[in-house]
Amino acid sequence: MKKRNRVAKIILAIFSCAAIAGCTVLALEANAQVFGRVEGPRPGGFYTLFTWGDIDQEKYPRMEVRFDSGGNRLQGFVYGMENDRGLIVASHGLGNTADCFLPLIKNFVDRGWRVFAFNNTGTAGSEGESVRGLTQSLLDLDAALAFVAETPALFGDLPVMLVGYSWGGYAVGAVLNFDHNVRAVVSAVGFNSSREVFEEQGTLFAGGVYYLFTPQLWAIERQLFGGTARLTAVDGINRSGIQVMLVQCLDDHLIRADSTSIYAHRGRISNPNLEIFLREGIGHTFIFSSPEQREYMRWADASWQEYKDGRENACRFHWAAEVDFCRVMANELDAELMERIDAFFEGAR
Repeated sequence: MKKRNRVAKIILAIFSCAAIAGCTVLALEANAQVFGRVEGPRPGGFYTLFTWGDIDQEKYPRMEVRFDSGGNRLQGFVYGMENDRGLIVASHGLGNTADCFLPLIKNFVDRGWRVFAFNNTGTAGSEGESVRGLTQSLLDLDAALAFVAETPALFGDLPVMLVGYSWGGYAVGAVLNFDHNVRAVVSAVGFNSSREVFEEQGTLFAGGVYYLFTPQLWAIERQLFGGTARLTAVDGINRSGIQVMLVQCLDDHLIRADSTSIYAHRGRISNPNLEIFLREGIGHTFIFSSPEQREYMRWADASWQEYKDGRENACRFHWAAEVDFCRVMANELDAELMERIDAFFEGAR
């Protein structure tokens, strides 16, 4: 009987080890798929994407710079070199590039701000085999701010403001856990912690099966980023005490207003210098957009539906060319929000 029990325990241990190994392999594969390298849009781009080719490059010249983050050399761009109102450092979203901020960059430059936008690890012109994970945006922003402090020839002693979107919205809050001379932060649809996003998105995708992979996924994050993976945006906001604006859409289905967003944790924010700007009917992608932009996109969606009816293999890029789709209109910014951000940064100078 004892021998039989011993054999059963051995078999159970073998199956347990095999299950853990299998989950680990699957977790590693999932991590590689989600956080693969981002090259940016192919020539012509996603049909709504505002690109460097849409910019008046003589009016908005930019200087390319390089700086180190971990073992990778990152690509950044400085705009408005003659402007001295202050420096705005921009942190982009996951799957995006620094150029996705071009509508905002134009707006800030026109208002007299200097802007520094950069591509995170594994993105576009920056080195890196992948973007690594959710915590990487925090590490890259930390490196970018160190570069700003170490390069007075480019940035002088301008007051530093931060603006981030989604993945970058998390970074601009969480980086306040470190010691950087930052005056104010605007976080648009930013999440509070990587662990919360892993759990919510994992359960939405795989249901309860996700919890079989939770230890492995979190172990990967901890192995890559150590204790930094535990830092939250709320902790950084509370630690800093500086002015912080949260821009949140109430019907954002990706970074939800009632779960993973920084806004959802507002009850835990003790920083008295918190400002909140709420929007509705915008979703996640177009958080900065104007009512006119939304109307234009409603027309575009209806036009596309009409175009593709009866056409096999209809191509959205061909449709965009035929209707002379205007990417400037598709990325028009909300005037009230831009004024609010400008006044917010001005008050922090």
